[in-house]
Order: sequence, then C-alpha cells, then structure tokens
Amino acid sequence: MTQIIAHRGARNIWAENSLPGFRETAKHDFHGIEFDLHLTDAGELVVIHDPTLERTTNGAGRVRDLTPESRKALRLKAPDDTLIDEGVPSLDEALDILAPGKADLYVELKSDETGFTDPRMIAMTADALRRRGLEDRSVLHAFDIDVLRRIRDLAPEFRRLISVNRDWADKQGGFEPFLSEVRDLVDIIGIHHELFEAELGLIEGLGLRECCSVWTINEPEMMRHWIARAPGYLVSDNPVLLRQLMDEGVTA
Repeated sequence: MTQIIAHRGARNIWAENSLPGFRETAKHDFHGIEFDLHLTDAGELVVIHDPTLERTTNGAGRVRDLTPESRKALRLKAPDDTLIDEGVPSLDEALDILAPGKADLYVELKSDETGFTDPRMIAMTADALRRRGLEDRSVLHAFDIDVLRRIRDLAPEFRRLISVNRDWADKQGGFEPFLSEVRDLVDIIGIHHELFEAELGLIEGLGLRECCSVWTINEPEMMRHWIARAPGYLVSDNPVLLRQLMDEGVTA
C-alpha cells in the first residue's frame, strides 16, 4: 500500500513547518510527516526549509543568524501569506508534538545559504531523536550523497532517504549512474514526479518502485494519476485530499 507523507507539515493547508501545522497534521494519521532542519550559529536546530527568512516569515536575513529569542519573535506565513501567531520552531518543540504520535518522521538536513551542510547537524539530530526513542520512526534525508554517507557512518540505526530531480541527477552523471551509487546507501529514493515518469522503465526494471517516494503530488488530477501508479510513497502538500481520494479508490 502506498504511504502518504505530509510535506513540510502539509504546507498547502497550514503554515509551513509550523507547530500548528504539526498539531493538525498529527491528527490525521498519515504514514509520515516531513520537515526541514537548519543549524544556527547559536547551536540550535530550527525547523525551516529555506536558508533565509523572507519566503516563510515576516523576517529577513539568514536562518543561521537566529537566536532562540529572535526566532520566537518572528511570525510565520500561512498558505495565503497572512501571518500566524507563531515563530520558527526548534526541533525539540516540534518533537514535543510529533513524538507522542505514530507517524514516521522524515527529517531533512538542509544546507545553508552557501550550499554547505554542517556535519554537526547529523549527530545533534540523531541524539535528539534517540532521546525520545524515535530511532524506528525516523528517516534522515538530504540531496547530497556525501551527507547520506555521513548519516550512515554516524547514525547507522536510522533509515535514510535521498532526494533527486532531473537537474540533480544530471549533475551526478545521469539518473542510472545515480541509482547505482545510492541504491545500497539508502532505504528510500525520493524522486521528483517528472523524473519518475520519464524513468519509469528503468525504475521498474531495477525493482525499485516500492522503495521510491514521489514528490510533490498536490493537484487532484495528479493525485489520481499517482494513486494509480502506486509507488511506495507519495509526498504531498495537501495530504488530506490525497488521503480522501485514495480512500475513495479514485484512479486516473
């Protein structure tokens, strides 16, 4: 059965990577909830996608410059760009909400504004998850193959996911060489829907459909199409609608 992953805490319904979004998403019994982490210069793991603040908050500047006080003072943007009465959460604040649930946690380790992923994030994230006994429910992921290798070496008990789209695959020398390099490194391969569609024959020929996560599936017609395709995982910014269509047995 295809598993549903709520992307960035279902960002098309609730504020992206927000505590209210995690509270609401956790009520829906999705298979997985995905969120993003950055490490600040103050040594705090914070839940936000971009390395800068402008798109998702009322602030400006680099995420790495946030302090515990300044991140709490920010206000996050809802899907309609209005502000909500919540700041940027820390990892521990997010886990206070998500740890008591049953959903798997898909934790993406992001790079900063220069493209650098601080290796300290791996150990810090793994330790935070271990303290809550979340090893079996957590998946650590990134785009960078070297980051996944570090996760394997530093936190081998966690499942691993690598993400890829056409541009990223081309930078790795092509999709087939990329698959050859990562298939024994990771448990799940997160593939952009356009790349998955274009490379379906190769994916199926290698027997990888069930370990593929397809992103990001948001529109009803696209949902119907991918429900019929039935990969192992579907990632959506509107997992509520995706679940509704899947439960109704809707196909393309």
